[in-house]
Amino acid sequence: MLVPDAAKASEATQAPALDRAVTAFAGMASGSYYWPEGLLAEQLIAGLASPRHRQQQALPGGRRLLSSYRMPNGGSERAALLVDDRSGKVLAAALVHRECGVGSSGTGCRDDQHAVLSVFLRPGIDRAQAQPLLEWSRTVPKEDLDSGEAEKFEKTEYTTMDAAHTKARPVVRQKGFSAAVPLYPSAVIYRTGQDALSDKKARRVLRLQTVDSVEQVLAFYKQLSPPLDNLESELEGRSGYVLGSRAGVAFSVNAKSPRDMPAITNIEIEIAE
Repeated sequence: MLVPDAAKASEATQAPALDRAVTAFAGMASGSYYWPEGLLAEQLIAGLASPRHRQQQALPGGRRLLSSYRMPNGGSERAALLVDDRSGKVLAAALVHRECGVGSSGTGCRDDQHAVLSVFLRPGIDRAQAQPLLEWSRTVPKEDLDSGEAEKFEKTEYTTMDAAHTKARPVVRQKGFSAAVPLYPSAVIYRTGQDALSDKKARRVLRLQTVDSVEQVLAFYKQLSPPLDNLESELEGRSGYVLGSRAGVAFSVNAKSPRDMPAITNIEIEIAE
């Protein structure tokens, strides 16, 4: 298992320690890297998913570089973390990607000759301290790329993960989706999930994502004031639901953490027909 400190791995209950460190670092930041407008935390974790390509490198100052590839996309999509060994905190992170879906909900991506390196910095960490991430980005074997040719970066971008970048953006309701239905406040649109809905269904179904737990999502709806009418709720393992109504509008909230991405919670809010 790829973790910053083996002792911390045993503390994980639902999500591995490294995944929890990534969500603490990235918060609710989102963007189009491996897919359109998804949580940065999810894309970082996905970029570290390939067991075959996992590497660790000890660095001076009690720091460690952790890296891997996204499955099954090979070296064209990969991620790395700069981790403090003592605290287990992520100090900086990097994604090598092809800007898939930028500017639209499509899946168009750049090729290996127009790669993008996105570097994310914890506040107080400067670009010089993140230099190991740049060196890592240049080490991918060309045989691990789709083209089989040496990778070329068209641009390198830096983002400091301050509150302005890690807080959730306001969710825009689909046309026709009732304003009476409360939305979980610390969530973003689950873009690929929402785009899979028909226009008709999107008027009464909203798919969101958060780095909060299923328990936190359910607790928000169960503790609303005034309380929901006809409230029902159940939690089992990695999933749970709330049923209720407000202002005469009946709806359900289903929350689930995927088995392969336990640090992320998918939320589906559905207004009854």
